[in-house]
Amino acid sequence: MVNQTVASNNKLDLAKRFAVLCALIAGACILGYGIVIAGDGPSSRIIGVGAVLTLMLGAVTAFYFELPVIIAVRYAFVASFFFKGDVSLFKINEMEDPSGLNLSLTLFTAVILVVHDHFYEDTSERVFPSTFIYLTVALSVCVVASVLYAGPIVLGGFSIFSFFTSVLIAYAVALHFSRRERVIDLVVGISLGLLLTGIVALSQFSIDFPTNFPNFGTGTEDELLGTQSELLSRVPAFLRTPTEMAWVVTSLLPVVLTPLLCRVKSIGSYQRIVLAVAALSGLAAVILSVARGSWIALLAVIPLMLVFGWFRLSAYEKKPYLISVVSAVFVACLLLSPFAGKIYDRLTGDDEGSAQIRLPLMETAFRMIDDNPLVGVGLNGYRTHMTKYDETGIFVSQVFPNPVHNIFAHITAEIGVPG
Repeated sequence: MVNQTVASNNKLDLAKRFAVLCALIAGACILGYGIVIAGDGPSSRIIGVGAVLTLMLGAVTAFYFELPVIIAVRYAFVASFFFKGDVSLFKINEMEDPSGLNLSLTLFTAVILVVHDHFYEDTSERVFPSTFIYLTVALSVCVVASVLYAGPIVLGGFSIFSFFTSVLIAYAVALHFSRRERVIDLVVGISLGLLLTGIVALSQFSIDFPTNFPNFGTGTEDELLGTQSELLSRVPAFLRTPTEMAWVVTSLLPVVLTPLLCRVKSIGSYQRIVLAVAALSGLAAVILSVARGSWIALLAVIPLMLVFGWFRLSAYEKKPYLISVVSAVFVACLLLSPFAGKIYDRLTGDDEGSAQIRLPLMETAFRMIDDNPLVGVGLNGYRTHMTKYDETGIFVSQVFPNPVHNIFAHITAEIGVPG
């Protein structure tokens, strides 16, 4: 009798799950049909929205059926750092960034990780330190105040959404990768992403493949022209533009180098090899991006890391450390020597006025900051106001209609000195 009851309950449970699965499939079909009917924008946007909805439905199905997908989500989250996998809804134009409600694979997987950790794991410990929380709250006040006081409201609202999603992504990293074994997964995942980015960059540089696939993040023709890619043979990998690729790789390279310099014992020998090869691959990608600012950043950061690594060691460890560092630098220089000509040409050749145009851009930014020191001209409002403050001899906002190429001046102009 008991066996019959258990079998009956199992059949009922299976029937419920099958009904839920059918409902999800039906919902996916309805949503897909609605997107196609309502899709008056480019096909890439429709495909992007459809992919996001498919992933959402897949995640709901996986959680309901208790499938072990969190590991796949974890690596998808890390992999999303190296792909421009996003879709912009309610987009206003192609100039502002963001110019719509930006939804990305990184955001989607971050939400899954946060929900999983809060409902399925013990998350009683504080995730962020108090100082970080206070600074984030203060920055949030500056951001919101700049939009409410100076506008633009719609574009500013999109930017506020992007700001808070960035905080959420940082929260997901701090929460989900708080355990030692997961930190190793994170570092190895980032190293694999750097390795792939370097390989793709080398392929784009040498055989011009893959390129002209904007739906996969290689950038549109207008975006590549805007970064002098054709003139200087710059490559973007899967991060839309060479400059964005250089920013991402330069920011993540220290994450890969730190375990090697600190000789973290939890990192296995094969993992050390992957990290070292990934670091070289990432360096090659940054060189091929031809982003001089990122070159300077690496030249500043890597020596500092080497010095801090030196002071961390005991007396008997310093000699082998010095030998290994010198050997690593020599090998890196040897392997990267084929790019010496490209580096020399970028530093000494004609950059089509790219460096010269920075000075009038900075002049305009400083005028904006001087006139709006407390709340700025509003988050995502730089383009709206730059012609008003352009008193340069060449009227740079018309000659080069882009914001100032300095992240600190750009942010200060938009949200004020406190921000």
